[in-house]
Amino acid sequence: MSTRKDEPDIKEAFSVCCNYLIRAYVQHGDLKTARLVFDKMAMVGDLNEHSLSQMISGIRQLGSRTEIYEFQKSMERQGLWVDSSLLYTNLIYALRDFGDVPGCRHFFQEMRSKNLATTEHPYRAIMSVYTKANLPDVVLKYFNEMKKAGIQPTVGVYGLLFQSLSQDRKYMPVLQEGLQDMKTRELGIHMAFFLLMDWDPLDALQEMSNSSRPVTVRDCNAGLWHYIKNNQFSDALNVMKWMNQHKIKMDTYSYGIMIDALAKDPDTSSKLVFDLYEDMKRHMLVPDQVLFTSLISNCCKDQDLDKALSLLQEMQSYELKPNIFTFNSILNVVSSMANTSSIDIERASVIWAQMTELGVQPDTRTCNIYLSLIARLIKPAPVHHEAAPPKLSTDERYIQKTALWDEIEDSNHHVPQTVKEMQRMYRYMRRHKLESMQPDFVTYSIVISAMSTAGEVRSAMQVYDDAKISRVKLPVPAYNNMMMALQRCGRVSESMGIWHDMKLKGVLPNNTTYSIVLENCEQLGLVDSIENIRRQRKLDFDRLQDLEMRKLEKSFSKRE
Repeated sequence: MSTRKDEPDIKEAFSVCCNYLIRAYVQHGDLKTARLVFDKMAMVGDLNEHSLSQMISGIRQLGSRTEIYEFQKSMERQGLWVDSSLLYTNLIYALRDFGDVPGCRHFFQEMRSKNLATTEHPYRAIMSVYTKANLPDVVLKYFNEMKKAGIQPTVGVYGLLFQSLSQDRKYMPVLQEGLQDMKTRELGIHMAFFLLMDWDPLDALQEMSNSSRPVTVRDCNAGLWHYIKNNQFSDALNVMKWMNQHKIKMDTYSYGIMIDALAKDPDTSSKLVFDLYEDMKRHMLVPDQVLFTSLISNCCKDQDLDKALSLLQEMQSYELKPNIFTFNSILNVVSSMANTSSIDIERASVIWAQMTELGVQPDTRTCNIYLSLIARLIKPAPVHHEAAPPKLSTDERYIQKTALWDEIEDSNHHVPQTVKEMQRMYRYMRRHKLESMQPDFVTYSIVISAMSTAGEVRSAMQVYDDAKISRVKLPVPAYNNMMMALQRCGRVSESMGIWHDMKLKGVLPNNTTYSIVLENCEQLGLVDSIENIRRQRKLDFDRLQDLEMRKLEKSFSKRE
């Protein structure tokens, strides 16, 4: 095309194609090549307003604030800058994204001085800057200035005004006036405006239905989401009834919101959730990955693994590929089953194999679910006293640590198969290159507690050291289990070391912690420490009582 630019049609199309090419490189994250195309266009004089706009958008996505300024100044120096409302508005949006409020104000004032701020678009841009900066007074100032200039605000401008001013009740009269103005001008008032004014969604739907503008499924979805976000599930169901009465058909998103929320609600029966899904299919709506994941999660309520697996098959019949969230939900169903046995481990292994066959990469949560299943099968070891380990050189400590995770077994020490499997999984996570597979505080807590229970104190301590190196703050039970394990095998001084680690990390002890530490002090004959810890426990009485009450409430709710 560049060789045939003498033809008028080709000449006009050439710059259009180059602009599309710049956009394509930006979309692929290649700002350097996009700039190369732009520079070639500038060299032969093919630049236009849209070319400049594409480069500003590209720098906004892939560059920096400094590059925005350098680009604008460079274009001005070369006489290539175009004084247009579009370019200045794009500059303001770009600098807004970089948090440069003074720069946005400067270019808006420049627009006004050049008489370019004559439409709602520049005002909408500058209002969005101050909305993001949480400065409602300035947003209102520009809104009033725009109206004074005779520019009628659109729904988008009102949206910014409501979003900014709704955070402070003192602006409520302004918002009510704005709502009335929108009604008078018959602008499309959707649910978000009413919610920002603290209307109840059902009242808002009724108000909207009384107006000339029809209520859309999107408005109803906003009402559903509002109720669900506030755990008002019965009100959300009333929205569904309202939709049915007013013949507004629910879409996939409507069903998805309800199914996801009710699946997570322990007081909602699993049958109601599956009934909703059947109703959705009767309306010929196609489910998506997220909806299937919610349905599988719903199977946890009845511990129905067969149903979860059948949903997985149904998902694939819709040519939807399960993702890691789907498989984690299925594994959660396995872990929700009462009286965990080795069969559950086998089931988890089969699900894991199916996941890898489909090319789905497990993550830390996947491993944690599997580890928690194994932990339930680990039996407490008999109490025995272990001699304190001899002091080792740095090289010996490294060899000892490496040996454990390299599966070099000690023939004099019998290790249960469950413990071996947990160590294997921990090794797998620890050595993995992906960040999404690395152990987290849940991993460390599960493994430390399980190893401590099994009497594998050396393994527990090495995992505990890994957590310290990773600067992970563990939950109180993990510290307690580690201290008890060390105490049981006679390593009381090391048990007290864990207590000091807790204090350094700012982890608040519970009653169990205090009991372990006081017993350690008695064994070590630390009379002064015993008195200090008792005094500390007494001062901590109210918080500990509150913890105990929560524990009782939790146990009662489980029985119910």
